[in-house]
Amino acid sequence: MTVISVDSKALGQELVAWGVPHNYAMAFVAKSIVKGSRIGLHSFFFNDTEHLTNQRHWLAINAAFWCCAYREAESKESQIEAIAGIRAIFYTAGALGAGEIKALIQEWWRHTFELHRIPAPNYTAVTNTAFLH
Repeated sequence: MTVISVDSKALGQELVAWGVPHNYAMAFVAKSIVKGSRIGLHSFFFNDTEHLTNQRHWLAINAAFWCCAYREAESKESQIEAIAGIRAIFYTAGALGAGEIKALIQEWWRHTFELHRIPAPNYTAVTNTAFLH
């Protein structure tokens, strides 16, 4: 097993696209595992700052990270894992009332449908299920 990581340059571009302020991006990187040109998730990431508390920005950072992870996935398992991360952010954003992030993920989902072939976040990526059939 390896730490889930993404290319730092690609993540930087995603963070800009998701509208993440520089200070939030730098805090995320500082709390992550950095090895060469890769940024990996730390096992016990926690925002312990007193000033970087905007939920929208943290949700956007996580959405950007998982979208990068999906783009870089080299196996079906890695793709499913990344989709699960994106799905979790989607539902968390909805529960927290972060409609902008939820809408951005819906847009990403629509644009990438041809790749993942999952009609909506509430559908499973696993092809052998009996639920709702």
